Amino acid sequence: MTDPTFDPILEVRRPRAVRLFAPITPPKRGTALVLEPREGEPVVVDADGRVPDAWLGNYVRSWVVDLADHEVGFSEALPAEDPDLLFDAYVRGTCRVDSPVQVVRRRVRDAAATVRPALAGFLREIAAGYDIGDYADAEADLNAQLAYFTADPALHIGPCRVRLRIDPAVRGRAAHPRGRIRLGQMHRGALGRLLASGDPALAAQLLASVDAGRLPTMPRAAHAMGVLEPEPVGAAMRERLIAHLRRTSGNAGNH
Repeated sequence: MTDPTFDPILEVRRPRAVRLFAPITPPKRGTALVLEPREGEPVVVDADGRVPDAWLGNYVRSWVVDLADHEVGFSEALPAEDPDLLFDAYVRGTCRVDSPVQVVRRRVRDAAATVRPALAGFLREIAAGYDIGDYADAEADLNAQLAYFTADPALHIGPCRVRLRIDPAVRGRAAHPRGRIRLGQMHRGALGRLLASGDPALAAQLLASVDAGRLPTMPRAAHAMGVLEPEPVGAAMRERLIAHLRRTSGNAGNH
């Protein structure tokens, strides 16, 4: 599925120098007509306006520009406080033309691509102040701060929302060792809480989702809790942990 965007330029023409039987007419409602003269500033005509020199004006081009609201959206990787981890964000909002002349001068043909660099930079600065585990707070702040964002001289961003799409909104850079270490720390913290609670059902659910490649750094911590010897890794470690929790919860129920 492609990200939503729109082309604000609906039509481009080269008017004839003499138009006695086919004068340039005002645009339809919801659009603006931009007339580009050979010299001087462009002329903007709205649906209720009058076209200057409609029959004999020396215009190089005429442009019909869309003024309606349209949906725009894009995906963006936003750095967390730890730059080796990323929030995976999806931005969606409405957009409309603010300046038909700017759209024509800059030849804007893709609204989302035009507003994306400035908007993504704005969001990156905010997200970089949040730890990767605080994704809910990060999302709330990103959406609150969007009210103060000014998109572009040519385009206006209306109601806009950021959604951090991955729970827990993290995409580690797999090739970077610090990213892998941080993700392992997150899993270890969760496992430590489960070991303390002694809930085998929750432990089984969590352990089933943990990549075995991240588990070799965990046995020492588990051994320190008296759970198992330091040798087992991967699937074997999962089974030992779950078995221990089952025994622990069973013994607690007998007292």
